[in-house]
Amino acid sequence: MGKTTIGSEISASLSRSKVAHTFLDMDALAETYPRPPDDRFASRLALLNLRDVWTNCSAAGSRNLIVARVIETQHELEEIRRRIPNSRSTICQLRASDETLIERVRTRELGSGRNWHEARAVELSRSLQRSAPADFLVDTEGRSPLDIADEVVARINWVTES
Repeated sequence: MGKTTIGSEISASLSRSKVAHTFLDMDALAETYPRPPDDRFASRLALLNLRDVWTNCSAAGSRNLIVARVIETQHELEEIRRRIPNSRSTICQLRASDETLIERVRTRELGSGRNWHEARAVELSRSLQRSAPADFLVDTEGRSPLDIADEVVARINWVTES
């Protein structure tokens, strides 16, 4: 369970409440081959896609955007904000113990890159705790995705009017 799972649960909760929204996973917006040589992780491409998808979704009536993304720095947050002008953002940081993070990686990474992903999950968690921008934190330890999503939904002031 991670950011995409929780984002999907938040989306389902908002749908049940009839709150107009769009859920986007930034990793999916970067999935392309070949990637630009000067954009190894396709971050710039993902930001361009974010802008264009949100433009289309908001024109279709969406009023809230849920973005599953690791945001390590204020600069990364500003890059997202530049693509979504005239919006306000709320950053939720999900937290779990190192042991839980490693277990979650083991359930989804079955190939030869699993050791790298385990080490990266712990490294990233420590980096986020030190310096990542966040409006609030949610402890995910021992909790269901639905319970976590319910907390996030309750803590954000969603746009409900047209």
